[in-house]
Amino acid sequence: MRTANTHRNMARCAATATLACVLGLGLAAPAYADTASDLAAARTKLEQIGTQTQQIYDELATQTQALDQTAGEITQKQQEIADGQAKLSTYVAGEYKTGGLSLLQVLTGVDDLSDMLNRLFYYGKVSDKQAQTIQEVKELKQQLTDKQAEQEKNVATTQKKVDELNAQQAEAQNVVNSLDSQLQAELAAEAEANAALQAGINASTAEKATVSNETAGATENTNNGGQTSNNNNKGGNTPAPTPAPAPTPQPPTPAPAPTPSAPSQSVDGGSVVSRAYSKLGCAYSWGGIGPNSFDCSGFVSYCLTGRYCRLGTTGTFMGWTRVSDPQPGDVVVNSYHTGIYIGGGQMIHASDYNTGVIISSVAAGMNNNYIFVRY
Repeated sequence: MRTANTHRNMARCAATATLACVLGLGLAAPAYADTASDLAAARTKLEQIGTQTQQIYDELATQTQALDQTAGEITQKQQEIADGQAKLSTYVAGEYKTGGLSLLQVLTGVDDLSDMLNRLFYYGKVSDKQAQTIQEVKELKQQLTDKQAEQEKNVATTQKKVDELNAQQAEAQNVVNSLDSQLQAELAAEAEANAALQAGINASTAEKATVSNETAGATENTNNGGQTSNNNNKGGNTPAPTPAPAPTPQPPTPAPAPTPSAPSQSVDGGSVVSRAYSKLGCAYSWGGIGPNSFDCSGFVSYCLTGRYCRLGTTGTFMGWTRVSDPQPGDVVVNSYHTGIYIGGGQMIHASDYNTGVIISSVAAGMNNNYIFVRY
């Protein structure tokens, strides 16, 4: 019977060891850490595109205003040219009132102002001063026309940039929406996996208790058998010594399920914040618990305990006591990210692969449903 129990116990121990190995791998780090980091980076990119879009809109408004101003100046110069042409017509009419070449002959076939001026100069009937005035106005109008063409080109280029940024913004928003959906799915899967792991832990604990009780029963049967053999001793006159009673075996107390570490008596807001500041600039690494790289929950665990360990995931922290008057050293957390509150609306956290451990505004992430909890 002892041999059968031994084999069964060995089999159960092997199964328990396998489960422990699986549990250890499953609890090493949250599976959604990469997706959360990618989502934070995508949101940052979306904000940057939004800022660029606003800047280019302002530039387009300025260019459009300048173009409208140039168009107004061109209209004014066109009126001045028309007025000058009318005065020249009156002057020429007076010069040719009698005989000679008529005004109709001079202006026949005139296509534009330059052609008219050339003909008038040819017949010597327009003064240099009048011709110069009309020519200056004409040249200024041409300059404004060239300026208008350049401005229209600039406006077209800027409008193209606006269209490109709008397309990039739409694409970035799609990425954010996709990653957000992916993260929610991974969080749901993580919760389901954690529930399965906890069920495995509970089953393993119960199985260990059963194995211990069976082992104790086998030991008790063996001891009782030895006692019976001694009572049947039929030797000489000297009676066989009465064996000492075997101690009654007690069933072992089942090992308790693991619980979160109790708060350290030495933990205070100042020491937590000091530890957080001491790790500024450290790298981000998935599953990292220090000393030179962390993920978000590994960083918070170090700050709270001073040890390179993991108190749990963000899901663990969200179950802690929530506070409405956060103090330096409290924990800022949502379903997929966490950090240490340092006061003034700011927190220190292991952000992502690009930035590592940094200081950020909590308000900037309020759309991520942050809450404050106390360890």
